[in-house]
Amino acid sequence: MLKRSLKRNWLPALVTTVFVTVGTGCGDECVDQFDCREKGAPPAGQAYACVENKCELRTLNIPPEEDAGTDEDAGTTTDAGTDAGTDAGTTTDAGTTTDAGTTTDAGTAPQSCNPACALTESCDVEANTCTPSSVATPPADTSAQIAAFVAAPAGVLATPQIVSGAFVTFIKPEVAGSAATEASGFFLQAEANGPAMFVRGSASPTAVAVGDRVTLNVTEKEIISNLNVAKAVTDLTVVSKNHGVWNLNTASPAGLKVDANAVSTFEDAGTTNTYESRIVTVSGKLAAGTGSGAAFTAFPVATTGEPSPSPLLLRVPTALSTDLDLSSGCDVAVPTGIVWRFNAQPQVSVFAPSQLTVTSCPAPKLTEARPLSGTEVRLTFDRKLNAASVQAADFGITPTVAISAAAAAGNLVSLTTADLTAGTQYTVTVNGEVTDVAGKAVDASAKSATFTGLTPPPTGPSLVINEIDYDNVGTDNAEFLEIYNRGTAAADLTNVKLVFVNGDSTSTPRSEYLMFNLSDVKDAQGNAVTSLPAGGYIVAAPEPYFTTATLPAGTLRLIIKSSSGTNADIIQNGTGDGVGLLDNAAGTLLDSVFYETASSNPQNSTFTITTATGPKSLNFEEGARTVASDSNSAAGSLQRSPNGNDTNNNNADFAFVGTVTPGGPTP
Repeated sequence: MLKRSLKRNWLPALVTTVFVTVGTGCGDECVDQFDCREKGAPPAGQAYACVENKCELRTLNIPPEEDAGTDEDAGTTTDAGTDAGTDAGTTTDAGTTTDAGTTTDAGTAPQSCNPACALTESCDVEANTCTPSSVATPPADTSAQIAAFVAAPAGVLATPQIVSGAFVTFIKPEVAGSAATEASGFFLQAEANGPAMFVRGSASPTAVAVGDRVTLNVTEKEIISNLNVAKAVTDLTVVSKNHGVWNLNTASPAGLKVDANAVSTFEDAGTTNTYESRIVTVSGKLAAGTGSGAAFTAFPVATTGEPSPSPLLLRVPTALSTDLDLSSGCDVAVPTGIVWRFNAQPQVSVFAPSQLTVTSCPAPKLTEARPLSGTEVRLTFDRKLNAASVQAADFGITPTVAISAAAAAGNLVSLTTADLTAGTQYTVTVNGEVTDVAGKAVDASAKSATFTGLTPPPTGPSLVINEIDYDNVGTDNAEFLEIYNRGTAAADLTNVKLVFVNGDSTSTPRSEYLMFNLSDVKDAQGNAVTSLPAGGYIVAAPEPYFTTATLPAGTLRLIIKSSSGTNADIIQNGTGDGVGLLDNAAGTLLDSVFYETASSNPQNSTFTITTATGPKSLNFEEGARTVASDSNSAAGSLQRSPNGNDTNNNNADFAFVGTVTPGGPTP
């Protein structure tokens, strides 16, 4: 079994609060601490608690422990037993992300005693003893309180909703890049079969950790992607700590975690909240991941209960997915995860490398070879490679070209070669023992790829479509297209048109849906321009784009709009669409790209275009259609790679690149 682990250097915020009891001399007067509110506000540094039906003041003391909110945790603590479901760990892993001081210990198991304590018992780690929690509310009643919160309407609650004796089961940390749409905070649950709830970290300044038993009043509720969220709470009190919430509900002693592997009804499409905010364990084989909100990726997980294609999703921060090299076919285990929602879809979620075990992944495959110059070829694999396993002798090129060096970075390998012949088709093959970071050799069925030697810049002008971003993440209001003059002389723009076509068109005849004159191109100062110099760029985009984008000096501009005159959703991003540069006077295409067309249902790429010489039937498919595609879940664009290269084969010339380069060279 391979368990991937990343070096963690997050700030620990594990603060242990010790209560010193001060007797008040009260008679029997309370069931829980909420009955003590008639005592009024406690003195500074103290809080009321209900102990044996008496209201008592408790003084809050913070002992001078080693790691009490210090700036760093040098990795001296361990996380033993957080994977096993029995919570056998003896220490916690405080090296996790915190939520601005409101939550601690992001998703790691509570400390435990040996033998382990019952769920409603608190573990005194130093004494290795189990102490019954002072909360008198039965877990079933706490569940009813959580259910009442879930059923309550969003907004400020007319009557605060009491939640007494709930257990903190998981901490959701802040994830870089998701703050605008994702809340951080903690989850509460009382019984293994739920219900459960989520509390924003900003709802209260009181710090909590997994295994705490708390009481609180919810004063405001909100809904985030159909998830019920406590937005504001009062009187949050940690009554006891180190409860065995991460024990399986079938273990002895039983905890709150449920094994979801055999569940065949996990996906509820937002119609119920059966698993919402609950802790579960699950394992299975991943299918291809897709974007799941800003900074997250979700992978379908085939389990015994939800076989492939599975509706059960594993949601992880995209940075973590990249670091662990998660991909389709990987076998993973989630010892303890939390059920979050995104767009009503319940998804088992983890946030740290320690919360996910990768047991196996498919062998790496060589997916593409692309020349970057006359003496350099870049190879792309579908998995990260072990750089130490990559040597020049591990590769061969036919027709024979000498390889003098090979360097690996992530899933890319750069080969330094002798001079490649322009226009010649080559095949590169992995001949040696190149392996991924897990030690798996390259798949024997995917060791070769073809490429064509770069063509030199043509004599005279040569306009090409160099880059197109037709599908933005979220609203399509920053679409653009880049035109490049790869020739050796200035290109006259007078009779050139930019033409967009939709492969789904059923009109007779099938024609363009948008057309723009390059004679309308202007420079950055708004002056009309009639030619594009050799090596020059034109960016075509909606007018607001040019007020916010920073373009290289000398970049020319062409304003485009939708047919209705709007500045959004201009360029088609469905299957089988295309764009071309039309020589209007000659009635011919100077260049074209046809993109996003499935091989099982290839859209017709031929259209009838009105030109100065009359209607012309023009095919927008140049060579093979590119398999590269833009996406609304990943930033980037289709780009010629390398810059300006044109073999008259779209599939060879274009790649999807995650960094857009409007007005400048593509990678």
